[in-house]
Amino acid sequence: MADTPKVSFAWPAGSWRVLKKIIRAWYAAQADGGEWTQRTVAKMADIQPSRVSANKAFLQAIGVVQIEGIALTDAGKNLGLGLYNKNARVIQQALERIITENSILKQLLSIVRGRGTIDREGFEAEVLLLTKQGRHTPGFSTGVGVLESILLESNMVGMSDNTFRPLTNEPSGELPLPKHHEPKPNGQPPEGKMAGLRQIPIPVSASTIWYIEVGENPQDSEIDKFIEMQKLIFGVKSS
Repeated sequence: MADTPKVSFAWPAGSWRVLKKIIRAWYAAQADGGEWTQRTVAKMADIQPSRVSANKAFLQAIGVVQIEGIALTDAGKNLGLGLYNKNARVIQQALERIITENSILKQLLSIVRGRGTIDREGFEAEVLLLTKQGRHTPGFSTGVGVLESILLESNMVGMSDNTFRPLTNEPSGELPLPKHHEPKPNGQPPEGKMAGLRQIPIPVSASTIWYIEVGENPQDSEIDKFIEMQKLIFGVKSS
């Protein structure tokens, strides 16, 4: 008789939206400084206490809640702080840290970067291989969706046409700034152009030109995303 594989990764009992609501309330309860329990978190999140309990193991598994006790980890505190203040940059940096400190998320990110693209079916297959669990495991399908959402909201991974693609090369703890290139004397763009990308010169002053690299045939949604990211990087508020 074959041995039943041991469950080594806990799955959530709610969507990423619900989990963020719980994390936000968890942060608020802990930051308040008084005595608090998981029931306090549930009350502040306006959900049943059983939902907090059902999701605690997953939050511990991804490094948001400490393994022992009910306190948030440092990364969990930062994520809660960002959610509480609705600060996208703090949320993104906290998720970067959570991803790099969690073996499952870190491996999934490496797979996306290594392959360049991976569809959702392939992503689910990789989660199955990493966790040795599948759709027969309660919470697996919901959990796959949550892992996808974490990677996407970290902005280390993007999605178009139902396919995941890497967006940044390395987590840095802060948003990367675009490289500043000076033009060559002959007016040609700098060397180092990657295959499959098109370099576009952007005159930013009378003596300075920046070059950006874009895909050969970017989609409208990708262009809009690029513009929004540049506003976020340089702290430009949308009108």
